[in-house]
Amino acid sequence: MFSHLKSAMELENTLLETFARAFEPRTRAAYDGTRPYGHFLMGIARNVLLEQTRNRELAVGLEPFEQKGEVVEDGPGLAQLLEDREVEALVAGFKDGLNDEERRLFELRFGEGLPQETAASRMGLTRIQVRRREHGIKTRLLGFLQARGYLEGLESRGWSFFRRRGES
Repeated sequence: MFSHLKSAMELENTLLETFARAFEPRTRAAYDGTRPYGHFLMGIARNVLLEQTRNRELAVGLEPFEQKGEVVEDGPGLAQLLEDREVEALVAGFKDGLNDEERRLFELRFGEGLPQETAASRMGLTRIQVRRREHGIKTRLLGFLQARGYLEGLESRGWSFFRRRGES
């Protein structure tokens, strides 16, 4: 459940927030005393994580490659530069195949990096509508890139992407 947290500090803050909420008078009054407390506590932890995820749910990883007059000579830097440009061209081709609404959502979330809530209000949609449409776009993008030899070890499950077992 806590595997997506990026640091020990983030994990500690999440645990502290979970226990702070668990021992608030209102929460203590809501516990019926008959259910296992561990399950009740995990429910609180899940809600804390969902809230944190929603609050920081910014799209990352699809930023355009910046070309600030870099001079790259032969070697690993050149290979990376060429691959980055190839991926940029693939993503641009993928975007060309999106309808107007999908392209606008793609730009708001991945181009401007707006949170789902902000993108939803700009598009006149609910956050869950944006989330579902975004998931469809990301799943199609994954398939598009995999058909062209990229991200072959990933698969889409639920709202996330996972590396297949046995692959690195």
